[in-house]
Amino acid sequence: MRIDEFTADEFLTSAQLLAEVAEEAMGGKLGEELKRSYMSYRAAAKAAKAEGGDEDEVKAKVEMEAVDMLGGLLPVLLREGGELSLKLLAALDGQTLDEYKACFTMAKYAADIKAALGGIDTVKEVAAPFFQ
Repeated sequence: MRIDEFTADEFLTSAQLLAEVAEEAMGGKLGEELKRSYMSYRAAAKAAKAEGGDEDEVKAKVEMEAVDMLGGLLPVLLREGGELSLKLLAALDGQTLDEYKACFTMAKYAADIKAALGGIDTVKEVAAPFFQ
């Protein structure tokens, strides 16, 4: 991934590509399922907190709800997300989908996913307020 090395123009191009990926994802079945799952997670997490009890038990229940939510999204993600994942990784790499496909290898794909997930702690910090 080279997103941290982008010039301003490369960043703007990448941001546009990322916006297109987000629109496509959220406008389709994946987006519908994500919204449904998130609302279900929030309700279950609220119920777990309302039940009270030991703080560690409540935290474990809330975390289990998050795992269930993500697990429930996996089938839709696999069906709907294949090309979306390529588009996302292409945008993070400063490429179009066609450019990314032209240099695609499973090793590159795996490395790009690993690099993208390597920044997950930053994502967690940004997203944390939504999961409290």
